[in-house]
Formats: sequence, structure tokens, C-alpha cells
Amino acid sequence: MSAARERIRVLIAEDNGDLAAAVCELLQTEPDIEVVGVIDDAAALERSVRDLDVHVVILDLNLSGGSSVPAMQSVRHDRPGTGVVVYSGYDRADISAALPALGACEFVSKSGEVSALIDAVRRSARKTAAGADR
Repeated sequence: MSAARERIRVLIAEDNGDLAAAVCELLQTEPDIEVVGVIDDAAALERSVRDLDVHVVILDLNLSGGSSVPAMQSVRHDRPGTGVVVYSGYDRADISAALPALGACEFVSKSGEVSALIDAVRRSARKTAAGADR
């Protein structure tokens, strides 16, 4: 991550309100992470990433309104400096293996340790910042 990025600006895209609130609360305890928004609809993803100047999106694969995959692909194409961490209950190797080609920087299972999500946010921010600095 470049020196210009002091805090990682994170957007949470999750349609389970309780889970979104818990993830938000968890991330806000980290000194280098700032949650700038929470959405529950795939249609709002692209607009929110642009309007909120997001560095990393934590993305559930199935949001209200359908699959998040087209929105994820659009975000990565239109805003390559924005990392996408897929946070999903679909804990299958074939799904997680396909995600990088669709635009995801990281995959974290919802059944895993919460520390894995924090680590993935930081790695994603470093990856996309390094790519943007080239």
C-alpha cells in the first residue's frame, strides 16, 4: 500500500444485516481500516465504490437482487485500484478457484476465522495499491 493510503477504505456488501453489522464492528476496531459503507444490493455496488472512494469491497456472492458476479467484474474493470474480497458461505474449492478470473483478489469462507477476513482485506489493499502504483 502506498504512503498516500493511510487507512484502508472498506465497503461491506452483505445482505444479512446481522452479519454485516458484526463485520462492520469487527473492522472498525482495526486502526488501519475504515468502513465507509454497508450495502445489501448488487445494483448499488458500482455506484457506492465510486462515490465512497473505496479501496476494498467485502462482497457476499449473493446479494439482494441476485448474483454479485457481474457487479464484481464491472468494479474490477472500471476501478482496478479497488480490491474485492469475496466473503461467502459457498466454501467449495471449485468456486473459490474460479473467483480470481472473475475479479476477486481474495476469498474468505464465512465458516473460517474472522482474523482471515482482516488479513484478506489488508492483502487485497496491498495488491491493488501495488498495481495502481505501476
